Amino acid sequence: MSFISELKRRNVLRAAFAYAVVWWLLVQVAGLLLDAFNAPDWIFRAFIILLAIGFPVALIAAWFFELTTDGLVRSADLAQHEAELLAFRRYLNPIIISMLSAAVILFTLDKIGLIGAPTGDVSVGEGGRNAGQYSLAVLPFTNRSGLAESAYFVDGIHDDLLTMLAKINALSVTSRTSVMRYQDSKMSIPEISAELGVNYILEGAVQRDGDHIRVNAQLIDASRDDHLWAETFDRELSTASLFAIQSNIARAIAAALNAELSNADKHLLDKIPTASLAAYDAYLMGKQSFLGNSIEAYETALTYFDEALTQDASFAGAYAGLCGAQLGLYAKTSDISHFNAAQSACEQALAIDPDRTEVHIAMGALYRRHGDYQHAENEFRKALASEPRNVEAMTELGMTLADQGDIREAETVLLKAESLQPDHWPVQDAIYTFYRQFDDQPDRYERSVKHAMRVVELNPKSSAAWNNLGTAYHSLQQYDAAKVAWDKALELKPTRTAYTNRGLQYYYEGRYAEAAEMQLKAIELAPNDHRAWGRLAESYRAMGENADLQKEAYATAIPLAESMLEINDQDWSTGALLAIYYVYGDRQEDALTQIDTSLSIAKRNPEALLYAALVFNALGNTEETLALLEEMIEADESYRNYAANEPDLRSLRGNERFERLINP
Repeated sequence: MSFISELKRRNVLRAAFAYAVVWWLLVQVAGLLLDAFNAPDWIFRAFIILLAIGFPVALIAAWFFELTTDGLVRSADLAQHEAELLAFRRYLNPIIISMLSAAVILFTLDKIGLIGAPTGDVSVGEGGRNAGQYSLAVLPFTNRSGLAESAYFVDGIHDDLLTMLAKINALSVTSRTSVMRYQDSKMSIPEISAELGVNYILEGAVQRDGDHIRVNAQLIDASRDDHLWAETFDRELSTASLFAIQSNIARAIAAALNAELSNADKHLLDKIPTASLAAYDAYLMGKQSFLGNSIEAYETALTYFDEALTQDASFAGAYAGLCGAQLGLYAKTSDISHFNAAQSACEQALAIDPDRTEVHIAMGALYRRHGDYQHAENEFRKALASEPRNVEAMTELGMTLADQGDIREAETVLLKAESLQPDHWPVQDAIYTFYRQFDDQPDRYERSVKHAMRVVELNPKSSAAWNNLGTAYHSLQQYDAAKVAWDKALELKPTRTAYTNRGLQYYYEGRYAEAAEMQLKAIELAPNDHRAWGRLAESYRAMGENADLQKEAYATAIPLAESMLEINDQDWSTGALLAIYYVYGDRQEDALTQIDTSLSIAKRNPEALLYAALVFNALGNTEETLALLEEMIEADESYRNYAANEPDLRSLRGNERFERLINP
């Protein structure tokens, strides 16, 4: 008799099937009951473990014993109880069929939403079975003051309340970017909830009149368009009363939804960042300006954060804001003074409130700019430990993981941030950067274009967004589309990056004088950026004239690049460009040392190999140049096009080995 036949004879397969059905039913019932009584998660996990342990025990028992109307009988003695066994099986089959029917019914009811949690949308992640259980959108608050200057205050309250609600583990809160399009919308609540995919909507209005504030708020069950809770708060205006109102609204929403607040949730709701209303006013205006993502926006934000600190020198959030704005200016201008100012502001924020989430995020961003990726990762993980659904911390963590070469984990973290706030443009911008600069998948450039286009859709008046879209198209070798996007960026707001990229395209088209003109305009906007000076020198060199201007441009680019490496010695891209500057600045030994260091840090990725090939080509070492180009193309086929179009490599035309590289 075969083993399978013996299993059937001894009813082991029947027992396994029955146990699996009962297991599933028990898990469903236990989940409902434990949720109803707010039982700790460990009880549910222990129940699952016990059921799992019982499964092999049941199979072993089924092998050695048979259940009959006389009770348990050993399989060896089964012949003596054949009649009782047959009688029992007549009862057993209907029982199994009934249990299976119950399982199917329960599964169907669960799927159509007639049982289980009242809102569905349960997300898997931090916080156990109840994390993100209740999906909520907070619509833009109405400004009842009728004054345009009060708009920032109303927006600030709306933003703070969103942030506060997002900290509650049981709530899944739609991002501010997603809800802002419904400001002054005529759509009905059910229509808005259907578009956003949420179960509950919070509406509100704010009226500020001198030293008095009135806030109306109402929570609506979107599926029934029915009010669950509404309240009006009239208070003398102060930061204490303002944050008390926001805390009361958050607690009332949790209570209306029967969403349990943890001790950590309650602690976060009770925190007051500043006792000064004037400081808070300035802070809100600084945060609004910071979202502009431009030099002017960051400079305006600095003014407001400084004003906030004038009113309250112990306001850690304002110091964190200063740090972020200074880092933004450093990224835009490459001026080292901004990095130093950011470091000072972050250190002060840390000294005042080392546990504040935004302080951890600011410190992490500072460490990342410094090239200290492990400390940056630690700071972002601390921020997420206190606020697991903080998308800013999650996005920064993803990019820091990419910096360290953890590509797949970085993608997972970034896509999780996107799932939480799909309409938040900084998340889409980070994903664009990840796919263009870090990813190793064949379709990475297509993906980068997709996310760059999404940023443009969400932020159509941003010059930076259009510039990045042009860069994404350029990486995809769609040069006409890149030109259109870069021209749009320059039309909206001339920036160093837009001019540099436009000049780079002219350079590859052989229009060297126009390329030089673009780089000179970039230098006017960012005189401390080594890339603009390096590209200017490159354009002069390609023109075959202006030797003195070429030498001067390289001489200016070298110390600027060196100063950036003093801040971040892991910046292999700047290091590789510096090696090229060294070559044409008659510092060949320095060039070789620097390109070797950059190749090591970059783990010989294709872009670094291209820079190395340009260095060795400038030194006249054709053999090493070709070897590096071969390694580059083997690592990434798409770089064949860079080798074919690079003006500095045209001297290799006619070389049989080079021709095979660019025309396989």
